[in-house]
Amino acid sequence: MAQGARIYSTDALGIFRAALIKFAESGNSALTSADSDIERVIGWLERDQTTFWAGQVRKRHERVLQLEDAVRQKRLFKDVDGTTKSAVDEMKMLAAAKRAEDEAVQKTVAVKRALGHLRKEAMMYKGRVQKLATTLQSDIPMAVHSLDAMMDHIEAYLQVQSTGQGINLGNSTEQISRAAGSEKVGWERLRDQTPKPDRRESATFTLIGADHPIHQPWKAGVMQEWQAKTLAGLGIERVLPDPDARVVLHPDVWTNGKIYLERMEPTGEADSGWYIGPATDNPTPGDPPAYISVRLGDVIQARPDFKELLGLPPTTLVVLDTGGPIAMFDQLGLDIWALALIKAAEPAPAAETPEPAAAT
Repeated sequence: MAQGARIYSTDALGIFRAALIKFAESGNSALTSADSDIERVIGWLERDQTTFWAGQVRKRHERVLQLEDAVRQKRLFKDVDGTTKSAVDEMKMLAAAKRAEDEAVQKTVAVKRALGHLRKEAMMYKGRVQKLATTLQSDIPMAVHSLDAMMDHIEAYLQVQSTGQGINLGNSTEQISRAAGSEKVGWERLRDQTPKPDRRESATFTLIGADHPIHQPWKAGVMQEWQAKTLAGLGIERVLPDPDARVVLHPDVWTNGKIYLERMEPTGEADSGWYIGPATDNPTPGDPPAYISVRLGDVIQARPDFKELLGLPPTTLVVLDTGGPIAMFDQLGLDIWALALIKAAEPAPAAETPEPAAAT
């Protein structure tokens, strides 16, 4: 007889997911910092030290030539009494100048040797960390995606679970399989609800007047200043489409407390690619709603905070509830909003260490 599974919470998976994202962010930051330090030291040796000691060799050689000439002058020309002038001081200075010149030559050789050694070690280092870099940039995002699928399947299971007892595993498998029918998981399933290009093109264009319902307070929360700064911290290039470009709206999107914005590739010059609709897992069955098409500028006039979002690149999916953004996915299915929150919570970096002074 099949046993019932007792599942009451997915918090542990959520915590592990956040830890994976933070680890990937920290690891990528560490690798980037290490690469930057290596390039900075190599550049310092190539430009500053090589140029400095080459100049020192030239200057110190000129000093040696000057002192050799001074010694020669002392030996060639005699005093009025016919005695040869003493060149002891000049000889001492010449010996010191020659030692200084030898030092500069040795420093030049040492810089070239150090540069070659550092380049070799840098190549070996990059080879050793390549597997880690691949893990951070590819394996972990895939693992996060798998965790999202796992959590979504468990949530689907919990929805059909009998109170406190679980359900028969044979029946639950069918329920979970049905919930996993789409390749997309979690919030990304909303992409399946976005109207196709032909439906977007056929949406009725509507001129927005001052009395249009779009200007009433939306149930979905306004994006706060701190949330806008958090989004800016990701460094994503944002280009706002033409204000006259079209945005397709669900006919009553402003009455929903949870909505999503998805940007597809534009179907033409007049299309911004954006669709805004309700974020629901169970859309109302029946005929498709009568989508409307409005100017992007009118959407921003009704929701000025959307200006921070409507410049995001195609394939972006943003989910908002009454508190503002709750998720934001890129084309790889990575929740970049979670990354932004983690990055914003990290302490400010310490002041940079000054570059090493010229070797002496």
